[in-house]
Amino acid sequence: MRKRFMEVLALFSLVLVLVALGGQRTASGTNLTRRTAPVCGTGPYSEMGPCSRTGSCSEMGPYSGTGPYSKTEPCSETELLDPKELPGEVVSEDRPDEDMQQYLQRVTVRFQGSRYVGSGVVWSVEEDVLVIATAAHVITDNFPVFVQFEQGEPLETQLRKVSDQVDLAFVEIPLLELENRGIGWQIARQEKEVCDRLEPGQPLWIMGSVEEAADRVYAGSVIQPWIYLEDFGNYMLLGHAYAVPGVSGGGVFTQDGFLVGILCGGNDDDQTAVLPWSVMVAGES
Repeated sequence: MRKRFMEVLALFSLVLVLVALGGQRTASGTNLTRRTAPVCGTGPYSEMGPCSRTGSCSEMGPYSGTGPYSKTEPCSETELLDPKELPGEVVSEDRPDEDMQQYLQRVTVRFQGSRYVGSGVVWSVEEDVLVIATAAHVITDNFPVFVQFEQGEPLETQLRKVSDQVDLAFVEIPLLELENRGIGWQIARQEKEVCDRLEPGQPLWIMGSVEEAADRVYAGSVIQPWIYLEDFGNYMLLGHAYAVPGVSGGGVFTQDGFLVGILCGGNDDDQTAVLPWSVMVAGES
């Protein structure tokens, strides 16, 4: 009788745990990987563009150089990414209207360091500096890092914070330097209620910078707004969108232009891992 009672008690405890975890999901085996692109060329202002998915340069192709991805590391012809063969600005029948397009471009930047190129989003103004958010893997072991806005020359950034918990980093640029160079920018729209109301199937805009700042806009959608991804070891927004190397750290927006997170990875099934806005806010403090 006592044994039967203990079995019932254990079963009841398990039910309570499952109820407490209701609504929380876990995804494994998604094989989501980072979406930075290696840099080829001789310096931070190299115009060679991103290399292949394998991180090597073609010995005979346009991406050869004398940097870390040199002519001694040729990539296969089938894996070389030619920017001319990449999708156009928007991979979807839906396109942002002109005002939305201009806004998305003004809040998006391109990072280029010693090893990788990536993307970022204008986050906030703190005292006399402009703060830009990106994925931590975009700038880790990638200094010096230069940031380029939609217009103007690249500017060297200063590291503000790198999270030790999630794939998130913040850099800063003096406002005076931006003003002196006549560089325009805009802070991404942010609203907690919008992020709280995200639903599966909701359309999204994914911004990225591959060859130039804000030269990619991809249409996507929400698969799950809050799901634990084992590939990243934390809760993320799982989306559906096409993402090429170089868009890591770029902003992900609702169709109304509200920031819901930054892109941190993707896979060959066009699934994307997005660090949610609420996690970014917590990671900044």
